[in-house]
Amino acid sequence: MKRRIFIFSLAALAPAARSKTVAKITRIRLSTMQGHFHKFVAMNAYDKAPKGNTYEHTLIRIETDAGVEGIGAGTYALADGKYAESLRPLVGRNPFDLYQMDGGRIVGRNPILADLLSKNRHLDGPLYDIIGKLTGQPAWRLIGDAVRERIPLYDSTVYFGDIWFKDRGVRAVTDECQEAVESGFQAIKIKLGRGDKWMERNAGEARDIEIVNRVREAVGPKIRVMADPNYGYRGRFDAAWRLLNETKHANLYWMEEIFPETVDDYRRLQDKMGAAGLKTLLAAGEHVRDPQVFKPYLEPRRLMDVLQMDIRQGGFLDNIEVARLAAASGALAIQHNWASQIGSIMAMHLSKAVGAVPMVESDRSTSDVIQTEGFHFENGAMAVPAKAGLGIAIDEKAYELQCKASETVVS
Repeated sequence: MKRRIFIFSLAALAPAARSKTVAKITRIRLSTMQGHFHKFVAMNAYDKAPKGNTYEHTLIRIETDAGVEGIGAGTYALADGKYAESLRPLVGRNPFDLYQMDGGRIVGRNPILADLLSKNRHLDGPLYDIIGKLTGQPAWRLIGDAVRERIPLYDSTVYFGDIWFKDRGVRAVTDECQEAVESGFQAIKIKLGRGDKWMERNAGEARDIEIVNRVREAVGPKIRVMADPNYGYRGRFDAAWRLLNETKHANLYWMEEIFPETVDDYRRLQDKMGAAGLKTLLAAGEHVRDPQVFKPYLEPRRLMDVLQMDIRQGGFLDNIEVARLAAASGALAIQHNWASQIGSIMAMHLSKAVGAVPMVESDRSTSDVIQTEGFHFENGAMAVPAKAGLGIAIDEKAYELQCKASETVVS
């Protein structure tokens, strides 16, 4: 039987039958991959320096004896020898045996290696990629049916350009926002919290307010504008309220991580917002690693409107659980992602199949090593190709030049 016929015939088999007949993992390759932002990115509230033009993260390639590989991204720390060794139990395993499946969907982790997969939830990326390729299905099909044709994206690369490009000041930020709109984005997130570190406190708070109002003037009323102080108002409730109140006419879509979240502070803030008629959503959660942590903010009263578990830190399965919790309380689940083109693509697959994930964070980055043919951005939304798995591939020439020297092989 030809390989193509064999692979596509597997999609018609029951999950139990597939697990006996498909493939096994033969080796795992880990290397350091560089990505490129579309511009120079300045700093945020907690940074010690600008983000710059590039970033690095671990590229994961999980190979099988069926001739297909799963491509994925590591988390925010580069892989070391201890991490590489921890993946060794995957070698020799059938990818289908790592998950529980029902009707062609992945619904949970198989207890056989649940501890390893739960500790390394980013492995959902390359493993869904493999299983999608082995069944001829895009990764989102392993999650559910399509709930939207195109995936709305928001630009999250607007940092403290006014501080880094001092000669341009506020205009550096408004120019970046206008560029995003001209490039097709209909939603933009801007960074706040200048008074936490980069400016004198009162001056920084005043600049934050000015930035929000000037950005709204620059992009017009129809563009969604979100703001993220990165906890830059910690311990300063009154200043946080002043920021919201004095930018109320800018109609911020959400305020993210205004200060470290507690139930009492969020309740107090929401009460003041309600009394003032402010409809800005409250967003947080990129540091959350357990979906259950969100529950006190959803029951008995919804205090958090946008749940932001990181897509790589939470993988597909935990983010699906977060989306379920969000939907039950009328909230949204919009995953955090930064410095990873692969992470953004993972979130697009999730949004394609999960109604409570209506938008995806885009750092607008690319990598010479990752091929993304078929992804098409237009009018603020991305079309995800119907290719098997995540729909991405490796440019082998670029890999040899940029990644091979840092490669670690687990076999």
